[in-house]
Amino acid sequence: MVQHVMNAPPATVLPTESIEDAAQYMADAGVGALPVVNGDAVIGIVTDRDLVVRAMARRLPSHTPVETIMSRTPATVEADTAVAVAVVKMRAAEVRHLPVVAEGRLIGMISFDDLFWRLTQELADLAAVVDAARKIPGTFHGTRKAPLLDG
Repeated sequence: MVQHVMNAPPATVLPTESIEDAAQYMADAGVGALPVVNGDAVIGIVTDRDLVVRAMARRLPSHTPVETIMSRTPATVEADTAVAVAVVKMRAAEVRHLPVVAEGRLIGMISFDDLFWRLTQELADLAAVVDAARKIPGTFHGTRKAPLLDG
């Protein structure tokens, strides 16, 4: 589940705050994206790429409000979503960060790197089970069932 991998509480920014403040929040929190919030509701997202491409490249003043460059109505993911499903959602939306919500309220943030790390851990755990099962004589040679798979 995404809730076990997400970063909480998430660093956030208000739509009226400056792009300079957003950049500082990202630097302080060590993140590449900030949900833009109105109360607990996610109304947008601003990424480090937005700051470069939509702000710096256009030479916007540092006091420009975040709402000027944010992506509106970003893709989000529910806290009880499976990690693999969140990866698919990120790929479909072509994003690397997803705000995590529960009943419409922002409760965390997840990045592609977080999800990739979790899937890597799960694959390593699975490989360890397979490796252990291979050490049991006859497990994968049709002479007897794997003990972990017996019903």
